[in-house]
Amino acid sequence: MSAPAAAPVPTWVFGASGVLAGELLRLLAGHPSLELAGAVSREAGVALRALHPHLPGDARTIAPEHATGAIARHIEASGGPAAVFLGLPHGESAPAWRALRAELGRRAGELVAVDLSADYRLRDADLHRAAYGAEPADPEGRADFVYGLPELGRESLRAARRAAAPGCFATALQLAAVPAAEAGLLDAGAPWVFHAVTGSSGSGARPSAQAHHPHRHGNLFAYALDGHRHEAELSQALAALGLAPRLAFVPHSGPFARGIHLTAALPLARRLATEEARAIYAGRFAGEAFVEVLAEGAPELRAVCGSNRAAIGLHARDGLLVVLVALDNLLKGGAGQALQCANLMLGLPEDAGLPVAGAGVC
Repeated sequence: MSAPAAAPVPTWVFGASGVLAGELLRLLAGHPSLELAGAVSREAGVALRALHPHLPGDARTIAPEHATGAIARHIEASGGPAAVFLGLPHGESAPAWRALRAELGRRAGELVAVDLSADYRLRDADLHRAAYGAEPADPEGRADFVYGLPELGRESLRAARRAAAPGCFATALQLAAVPAAEAGLLDAGAPWVFHAVTGSSGSGARPSAQAHHPHRHGNLFAYALDGHRHEAELSQALAALGLAPRLAFVPHSGPFARGIHLTAALPLARRLATEEARAIYAGRFAGEAFVEVLAEGAPELRAVCGSNRAAIGLHARDGLLVVLVALDNLLKGGAGQALQCANLMLGLPEDAGLPVAGAGVC
């Protein structure tokens, strides 16, 4: 890996009031090479600690137009790298990036940008329309963004300047199914079934009835029974392998704040022993800092919450490959993965600023 940059890379986080932005700001506070230059919000002048009490320091939010000017001045003055994270809601990220790109002109090419929304994840406009019920917000800029799941596309990220960070469920879905699909283990003529439980932090910073703690406490419920939009990202990955199986994904909301636990029941195309399945997945993720294939048993959320690590367990039985994935939706399923992408694009150590050990308690 390349050595860290000699000077800190100034970094701007747009959408500073959001949950994922708060995670990014926390990670940046301990990053050896990235330095927060601006927490960007339409509500300028707000203390970050008022938005995210866990953050240190006395920084305040700045307006988008002030951030644009600061980015332009940095590029003109230093010629060094700069980074932007777009932590805005779906449908708002692309217009913000389009406006920033237009304002900076040729200087926009000097920026490394990571989008945490869904605006640039899907290459096919029809797939985007089907998943999100809207036209892609920036069709001409979509080709500049590389899909940002490093363990399944690291080299394209190294060569890129723009990355679209995957959805939280989409990360778990792909880690569960793509290695077996690549190895030709699965029957694409039978349904591939997925069940996942997520924490309330996946609902964002704004309170809603289903994310309200009294509703979720001691409760478990399913939603999106007609299909979840993150299925589209798995469909995109499988289409690249020439596969188009029927996907049946049922997400559930659990009585906890952070984490995703996913179970996949994948139809096998041939007889397969559990040991062979583990060997295939372990080989696929050999040397990965942030994906662990368990030698036995099933992953637990408390082992990965607070880390950028995903844990995978496997078991083959009765013509099915059962794959279990546990990850932190705010880190490996969100802000941590976005930072992982930025590290790669900037030529920094991929694990810079990212926790590997779980907190032990969720």
